[in-house]
Amino acid sequence: MRPRLFVPVFAGLAIAPAALAAESASNVDGMRADEIRAMVSEMVADAESRSSLLQSGGTAGHNGHFFLSSADGNNTLEFEGQVQFRYYLNFRDSAPGIDDFTPGFQTRRTKLGFGGDLFGDMFYKIKGEFSRSSGAFGLEEAYAGMDLGDGWKVRWGQFKEAFLREENMSSSRQLLVDRSVVNELFNQDFSQALEFAYSSDQWRFLGSFSDGFGAKNSDLGASPADWSFNARFEYLVSGDWKQFKDFTSARGSDQAIMIGAAAHYEIGPDIGTDEQKLLTYTIDASWEDNGWNAFAYFVGRNIKDAGGVSGVDIDDYGFVIQGGVYVAEDWELFARYDIFINDSAVGDDFSTISFGANNYIHGHAAKFTIDANYYLNDTAGTGGAVGASTGIGLLGNGANDGEFVVRAQFQLLF
Repeated sequence: MRPRLFVPVFAGLAIAPAALAAESASNVDGMRADEIRAMVSEMVADAESRSSLLQSGGTAGHNGHFFLSSADGNNTLEFEGQVQFRYYLNFRDSAPGIDDFTPGFQTRRTKLGFGGDLFGDMFYKIKGEFSRSSGAFGLEEAYAGMDLGDGWKVRWGQFKEAFLREENMSSSRQLLVDRSVVNELFNQDFSQALEFAYSSDQWRFLGSFSDGFGAKNSDLGASPADWSFNARFEYLVSGDWKQFKDFTSARGSDQAIMIGAAAHYEIGPDIGTDEQKLLTYTIDASWEDNGWNAFAYFVGRNIKDAGGVSGVDIDDYGFVIQGGVYVAEDWELFARYDIFINDSAVGDDFSTISFGANNYIHGHAAKFTIDANYYLNDTAGTGGAVGASTGIGLLGNGANDGEFVVRAQFQLLF
């Protein structure tokens, strides 16, 4: 008997006595031995036929995610999940209406999704997240696409356009507990878009046409922009593209250097006396080698006729630099500095110093991270440009300088 059929055949043999026992309660007393053998043979044959469907239909297993696949690999279905559980210690200067010490747990991210390939040349993904405050499930990504060959791909639906590398990097593969304040202020979030991409061994390009940044789950007539264009270019100086799927670089890794640049332009709907126009741009560099990593980027934006008021222009800038080094096989120390350079007509700048450590228990799939973050400036002085952001632990300190936050997180991916 073939090994793959052993389990279903054994199950059939195990079920047979129970079935015979039930039948004996009525009329099996007179059943002949050949009839009993016929019944057992029929059950075994049924079990074998059900097993053969799996054998001829493909494979199933776990390759970082649970998956199902057809025999030829042209049709796949992968399931994924992410849980990030945190504990915060937030310290702020005493002031009227402000608690100077705020501790607490938070389920920062709980996500479920699935995706895969179809027909050998198409791909798809659907992913959602449970709200950390209400528990409600909401759609994040929903797209389909096609491999056009010769390095070209196209996709359409809801996803993050290729702009800020820190934002495009999965929340499950960040160096710190979470992204920077600068990223929170400039990131593209999710858009509903049509995107073309080209990739070669040395460089890649992504261009898209969309409803604008932050168009997540927006209905017709509710988009943040009438139209927008986005483009990103990346050049691989050395190494392999796969090395830049996260920010870390384990011991034994080869050197890899990548530079990137992106620009986005959108025109908003008619509000006020004029249409608001946004031009935002960024340039970044990543360098990884044997047990250490470094990443930095600059981002800027010009908002013309801000709020639909003709002649009101705002120029903001941001800068982030971070790096990490392994001090043991599974332990990594890191640090980051980021600064938001506010338009002088709006308010003051805002900067953050962060440092901490990662323990890669099972890579990113089971990871413990702890970091300390010192927000050097007061949020009130930024004129509303920077406010509370509970997702990263920033509660806001009014007109007082300095807010200190310790974050401890355990992440599980499946």
